Amino acid sequence: MDREQDRRERAYKIWEDEGRPEGHHEDHWQRAEDQHEATEQEAANVAEANEHASGEFNNGKKKRSAVVDSRPPSIVAPD
Repeated sequence: MDREQDRRERAYKIWEDEGRPEGHHEDHWQRAEDQHEATEQEAANVAEANEHASGEFNNGKKKRSAVVDSRPPSIVAPD
């Protein structure tokens, strides 16, 4: 979803939650923008924390891929 559409939907939700008052559209738009920016910053903070934790977990080494046997168990029981 693009930023403008997200802002539009947030402002509409704020307007509805407040009982659809007239004459407060600029406040609703600003609050929608503030919420969007806060969400973006929070997502960036979480991504940074995840990268840091991943680095510590892997002792700073490049993660090696594990070989996983993803075959389903056999339906036929061995004799």
